[in-house]
This record gives sequence, structure tokens and C-alpha cells, in this order.
Amino acid sequence: MAERDRNRVVLAEDDVARASEWRDLLERIGGYEVWVTKRKAEIVKLLEDTNARFLVQDLELDDGNSADLIPELRQRFGKEIFIFVLSGYFEDFPEYDLLAKGADAYFRKPYAPKSLLRQMDAFRSRLEGKELGEPKVRHLVVRGGVFDLRRRTYSSGRDEIVLGETQAKMLECLGSAKDEYGWRWVDLGEFVKHAWGDYDKLSLEVASGRVRKARMRLRNALGYDIIESRGGGSAMRYRLTSEV
Repeated sequence: MAERDRNRVVLAEDDVARASEWRDLLERIGGYEVWVTKRKAEIVKLLEDTNARFLVQDLELDDGNSADLIPELRQRFGKEIFIFVLSGYFEDFPEYDLLAKGADAYFRKPYAPKSLLRQMDAFRSRLEGKELGEPKVRHLVVRGGVFDLRRRTYSSGRDEIVLGETQAKMLECLGSAKDEYGWRWVDLGEFVKHAWGDYDKLSLEVASGRVRKARMRLRNALGYDIIESRGGGSAMRYRLTSEV
């Protein structure tokens, strides 16, 4: 059986406005693909059709309380999916009951959207064998010169360049993104979270502009580009070139 897609989310939420807000956050900042439903009866089919790894479900949906669906989902999909449960202000359903039924995380209002997103990213990072913000390497070698990620410098012979904070964070993030095949692609949302933290308050335009400027300054300082990109908008992705 193929591994489920860690970048796909089924969102079960009966409030249209809230569902739209969550979807925008997950897609624009988190870099996830999102499918939305208002009914618990549609959750299983969506998980099967989309091969999504994540389920974010409100307790109260159009066709009733969804708590009873959690053990069924866990039995059907095992540990192949992550289940995140959202509850209202006055819903009296103990957290430990939901976790015992098989939920991976539980959020009761008022919850901050970025708290959910950070939890999801932590689970996704665990699958990818890395932790956001903690580089696997401390040094990067490029054309005989060395980036020191702790000191935020690039040294080549007797010359030394001091990196700006955003440039250094970009290299820390990209330098952490490596698997058995080499440097992997990092989406815009992942980099924004690594660099600035309060990513849900940062617009796509501002985030893209900051990344673009940091990349340009790094290229100008070195005289060549060590970062490649693909996609556009919220789907923009970056990785280090094979020279690194």
C-alpha cells in the first residue's frame, strides 16, 4: 500500500466561514492541499479518495456529533492518519476520552489557528525525519568556501561575509532539508514558519517579498545563486543546488 500523502488534509467543519478561514491558512501558509466537508458521513470516503494523511474534524457536524467516528477511523486506517479534533466553547467532551478513542490532538475554543498548524507541522516533520528550526548540519561547503550556520558567516580564503538574519535562516532551513536522495524541496510556508514564527499574521505577498530579497542579497554577496526554485505563489518551493 502506498504511503498516505502528508501534505493533504481532510477538513470536516460545518461552519462555512470558519472552514474557509482554516482552508486558506492550511493552503496558503502550511502548503497543504485541503478537501472540505460538512458531514461526518463523507469523511471516510474523502480519506480514501484523497489518500490524505491528516484529518481535522469539528466535533459537531451537519449530521451529528463526530466523536463516535474516531474509533471507527482508527480501526479502519490504523496509524496511517493523524486525527485532530476541534470543539466548541461549551461542548462537554473530556479531552482524555477523545484521545482514548484514538484522536492524536484535541483543541478546545478559543484556540489559535497557528497552534493547530504548528502541531500538524510537528507531526509532518516527524514523518520527514526532521525537526523544524534545528539544522542537521552546522556547515555548508560551496566552491571551497564554508557557511557557518551558527556564526552566520561565509568564509572563503581570507574573505568573510556576514549574512543577514533572513539569509542565515533561509540556509538553516534549506540545510536541514535533506534525505537519501539529496536536497529536498521546501515550500514557502515551511520557510516562513522557520524564519518569522508568527506566520498566520504574515501575508503571502509580504512573505514572498522577504524571501525574494533575502535570496537576491545572498546571490549578490556570493556572485552566484545556490538556491533553486519552482512553482509560484503559495506553491513556491526552494532547495539548495547540487553545488552545496
